[in-house]
Amino acid sequence: MVTALALALINVGLAALVVDAVGAPSFAPPWVALVLLVTGVLAGIGAVMLWRQYLTAARGR
Repeated sequence: MVTALALALINVGLAALVVDAVGAPSFAPPWVALVLLVTGVLAGIGAVMLWRQYLTAARGR
């Protein structure tokens, strides 16, 4: 779940930044896109930590 959320936030943040970079009207200002992107990266770090914990527990069984 966290992995999907991280990917979605990164995707939306990058899409908004690209739209802003080409000068087209966007659904969000650049600062909101940057916040989404950073939140997605942080959620991605959390997802990696959760996956590592899960895999370590799975090996111990």
